[in-house]
Amino acid sequence: MLSKNQLDLLRELIFLDADAAASHAAALQRVELPSLRPHLEAFRDEHLQHLAALNAFLVRQGEPPLVPSLEVRHGPLVGPPSPVKTKAPIRIEAALTAVTGCEHLVDHSYALVLREEWPPEVAALLRCHHEEERQHSLWLHRTLGRRPWEPARLALP
Repeated sequence: MLSKNQLDLLRELIFLDADAAASHAAALQRVELPSLRPHLEAFRDEHLQHLAALNAFLVRQGEPPLVPSLEVRHGPLVGPPSPVKTKAPIRIEAALTAVTGCEHLVDHSYALVLREEWPPEVAALLRCHHEEERQHSLWLHRTLGRRPWEPARLALP
């Protein structure tokens, strides 16, 4: 049986994963570059899987599942994309930068939560989620560094 503090930490991760899934969904409304979309879709889906796995664990502990909002509640990705047709490179970079901040928060939060003592089953689940978060962050940082949406880079073979 987990302590109240441990259950609260799992709940916090559920909300963070929901925020991250929402940020990826919002970014997908703004990023039209085909080479980037599959990554954003996969990361969104992984966050939804994390949310479901953590909720399933709560239920096994006799706790009610959480049903967090999957809407972006703050930051530059709130609401639908602007009807003003900005240049795609600006829109893509802004969306990826916003998602990167959210991913960094989730990655860091998993690292902090893993400092706690956990039963082996929970620790394994949290380590797996943390590794996926690290991969999301690495891809986003590399992609922002490479800037594949810039017109000059799009013309390269």
